[in-house]
Amino acid sequence: MAIDYAARLALVQAAINGLLTGGMQSYEIEGQKVTRLDLGWLSKEEARLEAKLRRQQGRGGFRAAVPR
Repeated sequence: MAIDYAARLALVQAAINGLLTGGMQSYEIEGQKVTRLDLGWLSKEEARLEAKLRRQQGRGGFRAAVPR
């Protein structure tokens, strides 16, 4: 089963927003419950998913240098 990184990123960002705005004390993503104490994990997961999406779209990572 392929992971929909864009959909997962949207869930993670919604959880971060909910926690930061004080509207929620916890949030559940794919069976994993996170709380304010897990904001660090959410931030790392957000960065990881953004990097995966950039790679899928061909905008991330290193590119070989081309001599001129």
